[in-house]
Amino acid sequence: MTEASERMKRVAELHKEDRTLELASALSMTLKEWLTAFTLKETIAEHPLWSNQRSPHSHMIDCIHIVALFTKNKAASQKGIMNKTKELWGLCTEPRAFTWKHLFQDEINEVLSVLNGEEE
Repeated sequence: MTEASERMKRVAELHKEDRTLELASALSMTLKEWLTAFTLKETIAEHPLWSNQRSPHSHMIDCIHIVALFTKNKAASQKGIMNKTKELWGLCTEPRAFTWKHLFQDEINEVLSVLNGEEE
């Protein structure tokens, strides 16, 4: 088996279940912050403009990154998330919300408002 096909096999194995709560915990995020990231992922995924630019797993990591930036979690920088995903799962996932978040800024702001206590 080639290195590329072995990597694709590992990616498929990793993505068959949601392990992002494990990542959030390793980044010292609260359950509320993870739930906010999950809500953001679902809100964006259901939006008519969303075109599945990212796998559900990678999309959730993007949303964790957005929430972490909002809460000023220094452990969840782009490089921090890349290192932590490599450490936890043996595969590095790069947060790439910058490729799509400009299309959904209103939805992002609305979901993040929960963390400000504006909507409990």
